[in-house]
Amino acid sequence: MNRRLLAVPALAFAVLAVAGCSSKTGGTANPAPTAESGGSETSRSAADSAPRVPSPLNTANITSDACATIDATGRAKLALGDGTPRTTANGPSCTFQEAADPGNQIDVTTVTANKNGLQDVYDTKANDAYFEETQAYGYPAVYAAAVDDRKDGKCGVFIGVTDELAVNILVQYDNGAGATDPCAVVQKFGESMIQTLMGG
Repeated sequence: MNRRLLAVPALAFAVLAVAGCSSKTGGTANPAPTAESGGSETSRSAADSAPRVPSPLNTANITSDACATIDATGRAKLALGDGTPRTTANGPSCTFQEAADPGNQIDVTTVTANKNGLQDVYDTKANDAYFEETQAYGYPAVYAAAVDDRKDGKCGVFIGVTDELAVNILVQYDNGAGATDPCAVVQKFGESMIQTLMGG
């Protein structure tokens, strides 16, 4: 089954590419080169407009395996099967599908190609069709994408898990409540991810 992929922001330092009609696996990455830096204070934009995370989370597992962003309890709440890991230029990625309906899926990318976390998303918000600040379990986040497909069951969010690292979550739902309100699904996934990274 072919489906359109969710369009997400074109970041200054890493781009999660917009794709037209393509395969069901979403979130292919095409980052531009990133500038390495020794610390967040010097690498963040001079505007420094993105909110800081309240407390950096332990991201050791998710920087090598994006399927570790959510535990079995979180998957059960969203009726998701085990994730399928992928390697992308933006960082490790994982695709979760609903166990009962593989047409509903969530793609998660730990955006290790960016070094400035949410600040890189804020720096390119002029490119986005929507850009809405939110939170996930108390952590700063932003709904953002280059094309607004929310009415078609697609919603994207970036969540800051440290000041240097953001996680991109893309919901692509064809059926059920998630097809009419995909951002509610992405919010639930994000909250479960934060709880997973907190250790429970």
